[in-house]
Amino acid sequence: MLKMAGGVVLAHLVICTVWFIGHGAFAATLNIGVLPSWREVVANSSRGVSNVINYNITNLKFHDIYTNDGQSTYTRMGEVHRRIQHWSIDAIIGPYDNGVALAAEERKIPYLATSPVTREMLKHTVQLLPELDDFCQALLEFAQKQNWKKISVFYDDDKGLAVLERLMTNHSLSVKAWRLPDPGSKTRDTHRIMGSKAREALVQMRKVLVEHSIVICGKLYTEFLLREARNLAMLSTPPYEWGFYDPGDAIGDLFEPYRDIAVNFTVFSLLPYNSSVSDMTNLNNNSHIHQRKLEYALAHDAMQLLIASSMQTNDNLLNTIKSNQEFGLTGNLQLDTHGKRSNFSVYLTGYTGNESYPVSGIYSYPHGEWLKRPSHSYLLLNTSQAPPKRRRIFPLKGRTVKVVMILEQPFTMYKRDAVMRRGNDRFEGFAVDLLTHVAETLSFNFEIYLVPDGNFGSKKDGEWNGIIKELLDGEATMSVAPLSINSGREEAVDFTKPFMTRYITVILKIPQRKVSYFEFLNPLSLTVWGCTLAAFVVVSFVLYMLERIGSTKQRTNPQISVRESFWFIFGSLLQGNTDACPITIPGRILTSSWWFFALILISSYTANLAAFLTVKKINTPIKSVTDLAQQTKIKYGTVKNSGVMSFFANTNIEHFSKMWAQMSEIEPDSMVDNTTEGYGKVTDGNYAFFWDTTVNKYKTTTDCDVMEIGPPFDPKGFGIGVPPGATYLEELSMTILKLSDSGILHELENKWWGSRSCPDPAKSSSDETSELQIENVAGVFFILVGGIVIAGLACLAEYSANLLLKANKNNKKDKPDFTANSKEKSSFL
Repeated sequence: MLKMAGGVVLAHLVICTVWFIGHGAFAATLNIGVLPSWREVVANSSRGVSNVINYNITNLKFHDIYTNDGQSTYTRMGEVHRRIQHWSIDAIIGPYDNGVALAAEERKIPYLATSPVTREMLKHTVQLLPELDDFCQALLEFAQKQNWKKISVFYDDDKGLAVLERLMTNHSLSVKAWRLPDPGSKTRDTHRIMGSKAREALVQMRKVLVEHSIVICGKLYTEFLLREARNLAMLSTPPYEWGFYDPGDAIGDLFEPYRDIAVNFTVFSLLPYNSSVSDMTNLNNNSHIHQRKLEYALAHDAMQLLIASSMQTNDNLLNTIKSNQEFGLTGNLQLDTHGKRSNFSVYLTGYTGNESYPVSGIYSYPHGEWLKRPSHSYLLLNTSQAPPKRRRIFPLKGRTVKVVMILEQPFTMYKRDAVMRRGNDRFEGFAVDLLTHVAETLSFNFEIYLVPDGNFGSKKDGEWNGIIKELLDGEATMSVAPLSINSGREEAVDFTKPFMTRYITVILKIPQRKVSYFEFLNPLSLTVWGCTLAAFVVVSFVLYMLERIGSTKQRTNPQISVRESFWFIFGSLLQGNTDACPITIPGRILTSSWWFFALILISSYTANLAAFLTVKKINTPIKSVTDLAQQTKIKYGTVKNSGVMSFFANTNIEHFSKMWAQMSEIEPDSMVDNTTEGYGKVTDGNYAFFWDTTVNKYKTTTDCDVMEIGPPFDPKGFGIGVPPGATYLEELSMTILKLSDSGILHELENKWWGSRSCPDPAKSSSDETSELQIENVAGVFFILVGGIVIAGLACLAEYSANLLLKANKNNKKDKPDFTANSKEKSSFL
């Protein structure tokens, strides 16, 4: 830097000398000290000074004020002091150096520094480069004018700290800063390391949802930032806007590769918009000079101010320099009493890509000026020359993009023979088919990969996980998954128009029907059975009484005994035959009434029994979603860090809030890590799983042991997710709408959901019948077996009783009759 600036000064001074000698217009000698020169600049500076130097000076002499750049400050100060004294130096021009500045202070000669002055209390040193604090103020006022609320600052040296300090004086701004480290030694991996650091910083910026950036980096780091920002789709406008600190207008060529997308770059420079130092000084447009415009311009302006001031005084040159005013390549040349630049402008140049303008490459335009005045400063923005705002599409056509998905039936699933397949061919499902149609419409290729952590995306401790993290990290160009759109995710990333609407329902295992061996008793209630038994006893007894009274009046023996009366009534009820029957008119009237009663009762029982045994009726304890909140037997939950969980956590609806307290605090183990675990717990029983209707419906079509319970709630849409600010968002949305209008989305839904083949457990219509199983009628067999056993026992008891009676009779026959013998003996006597 020191050599370059000194060379510029020396070159111009040599040219001035030649020009003045040629015109014979010199009246005095001006000895100028310069820092070690730039030979290339000297060779290219022979034509530039004649337009600005029109003063009468006898002679210009240039002297190197030191020879060795590796000297210590003390050694250099001594050498400069000796050379100033030896050559009678009148002034020094070049980049600031402590040794030179101290020597100039001691000798009391002006030192026109072309770089920042790092030492205070220097009375004879003036700084032609405006203070960094002035640029910081310009950046702050621009951010306020543009209504920026969040700002990220990227910097690679200590200049960034000054910008941060000034921006933070406005407490309404939220400022995030990333310092890009020096990669160290220049190796083959240097560019890779710098690119990796730039990408990492940009990803962190996007994670904290900052859309406005200020870059205070060298040209190489700026190039890496722009390249990685493009790969991360962070150059679109809206929402992203970029400001660059570039006092020498050296990075304009970096914007050329980005004319195919919408950009909004504003460069803060000391040189006017689209300036060319070579053209302004009638020098050949040398590319090497163009890359060092600021140093060349400041050296030119320092020499111009020095020569002009030397013509106006013969005593105190320093005071004349501070009070003089010129207009140079860097604008108005005016210094304050402290030797700092005052009353100047910082030029704001805007860059944007727009093919509608007849310019070569990226379109640039004067965006405005920040004017520094002795007592105040103000910003003037010029919007009349800005191109119309136009959103350019980030090209998807012909590219191979990475698409993140998540395993979720029927959206994304492994094929049965996935282990034998490679790449995208391993997957199938609604999301895969949808992506295929979108890619065919927009003519791009894709590479599917599954989200590493298996999460949909939620924010925890300020960090996103799952699919949202993949989009923010720039790992994926888009996501095609059952990712519901909510406010938090919408703030982090962008979504297309919904390709499907989902609700939340609960899925649980169908309760097992209770097996009852005496199910044939169910058609009649317990009260009816009791009344029937009572009627049987009463009618049997009344029949016997009627027959007994009637037979007495007719003076005949009754035909029905008490036992026969009970047997007759029981046989009539079961439609059996008996030998005895009533013979009296009252008895027959009673019998007719009983037969009619038995007919109606048996017919009703038969009809109801058929319905009970042939129609499956499932009495579920949970009829609706709200029933879950009223019980504690069945646990319920959902996937952690999911959109469904977010609904429960944020809702103000009373019964849903109660459920959330139950899930998150009382029974936290009811929450699951993924849907596979959730459906596994449902299969195990006594667990209800809250999830999207789309997935629940598919589960019920493939598993007849589970059922879905409504009513559905919390409608939300599924959309294709893209990184924030991605310019291809609109293109994807239009494709979704076209697929919907053409009926393709409906066809895909029918393909993957279809119709339910399982019987609906909520219905009990007559067409849903099945064969009688043994457990349905086992009770009848038990009664039959019981009757057989009781009859056998009765038979055994009767047989035993007969044997006893017969034995008693035999014993009586074999026993001697002592009574008869006594009678015979008495008669004999």
